[in-house]
Amino acid sequence: MPDYTIVQCGQGHYFSTIWLPLVSFKAVRLGDRRLQRCPVCRRFRSVVRVSADQLSAEELRAAEALKDSRLP
Repeated sequence: MPDYTIVQCGQGHYFSTIWLPLVSFKAVRLGDRRLQRCPVCRRFRSVVRVSADQLSAEELRAAEALKDSRLP
């Protein structure tokens, strides 16, 4: 089972996604960011990885519970 990474979209929503270095099947890579569909607002947004220690316990639980689709 793949590892999920917590990300934040440009609107501030946190969610988990599969983030593989140098590989993107459902996103457009933009340096350290990706253009990807946010499962919260359902729009394509710029997303960036977030370290789990930067989030509160509530934000962390919510982000881990909300996973984007495994396939595009």
